[in-house]
Amino acid sequence: MPITNSQITQNKKNSIIQYFLLAVVIAYCLLCAVKGGDFDVFLDAAQKMASHQNIYRPPFIKGLQYYYSPFFALLLIPFSYLPFAIPEFAWLLLSTFLLYRTWVLTSRYFNLTVLNQKQLNWWIFLTLFLAIRFLLYNYSMIQMTIFLMWATLESLALFEKRQFITGGLLLGFACTTKLLPILFLPYLLYRGYVKGFLSTVFFFGLFLFIPALFLGNKFNTFLLQEWWVVINPANKENSLESDLGTHSLVSLIPVYLTETHNKIDLKRNFIDLTPAQAVLITNIIRLVFALATLFFLRSLPFKRNTDKLQTIWECAYLFLITPLLFPHQQKYAFLYILPAIIYLLYYLLIMFKVSGSNRFILLTVFSLNALIFTPFISSDLLGRYAYDVLQHFRILSMATIGLCLLLAICSAARLRSKLLYTS
Repeated sequence: MPITNSQITQNKKNSIIQYFLLAVVIAYCLLCAVKGGDFDVFLDAAQKMASHQNIYRPPFIKGLQYYYSPFFALLLIPFSYLPFAIPEFAWLLLSTFLLYRTWVLTSRYFNLTVLNQKQLNWWIFLTLFLAIRFLLYNYSMIQMTIFLMWATLESLALFEKRQFITGGLLLGFACTTKLLPILFLPYLLYRGYVKGFLSTVFFFGLFLFIPALFLGNKFNTFLLQEWWVVINPANKENSLESDLGTHSLVSLIPVYLTETHNKIDLKRNFIDLTPAQAVLITNIIRLVFALATLFFLRSLPFKRNTDKLQTIWECAYLFLITPLLFPHQQKYAFLYILPAIIYLLYYLLIMFKVSGSNRFILLTVFSLNALIFTPFISSDLLGRYAYDVLQHFRILSMATIGLCLLLAICSAARLRSKLLYTS
């Protein structure tokens, strides 16, 4: 079929829009790099490591603690001699590509042929709308969350292709950089990817000890011990968090069970337990969320899953609970909601396509819960005090738990049955 003039005109318009958006993204990356962010802390740690200083003790640039591995700091040493804005700009450009790749890796689990172009556009737009707040946090703070999410999804795709060495190297590096993806190691074992699991563990261990080749075994061992002191989950500051900026089960549960204080003088606890009792209950609840993974797996251990919808459904839950289970999580870590958002929006689109029962109830519940993730929840729109009050009461953590419940209701089996009506 020959291309009409209207199609040529539309293609030109689309190209102009794409180039304009690309220019905006590049300009924003440059602006964020010039302002600097948490990546300054990483590069500063690299400089300290090069001079054999303890990277886990003050002084810190911007007064921010370095929480990442010695290996990550070692990799950054060559870049730390450049003006910080240069590697930070390059990192943000790379993160933009990895974000696109994350969409590709996630959307491959869904049957896109059942959506028309309008529905596909709505899917992409609403996904971006609900993720933009956390994307902006990651860009403005020049963080690692996009990379960690991409590395996890990419490694899973590699394991499915039986590329266990490459997948293990990538996931092992991600785990060594920051421990968040380590939650997927038990998942690999449960799903029968034993070679992928062993490969990841091997490279994880290898990356821990590679710095010894350059720094000496004694200094590397010292840094690993210092790193553990900082990230040890048994630390008091990792067991009960009352600060405004942290979000997780560790920051949510205890503040409602025992008296805590921060700059917002509003009572939160409805019961007066001791801090030790509150921490115990919190750890039990964390265990419940971890064990709830079995509800999503829906099969016996060591059994490979060939159903794509089942895979993204269970992986979306693992991504959701990661920032909830780990202590000391900031808002940017909640970009991990992205796979669940993509899944639930697709589920809703199919529900309305087949006129599914209770679709309006589900849409209402999802919309009310998702409101917390929108750009409307910001200090610029709400005012600093109102925004801090929402943080004080841990609304973000609550909304993420709400997503977990919605994900449990909108199972892969239910979605699969609804897709039968579209064929």
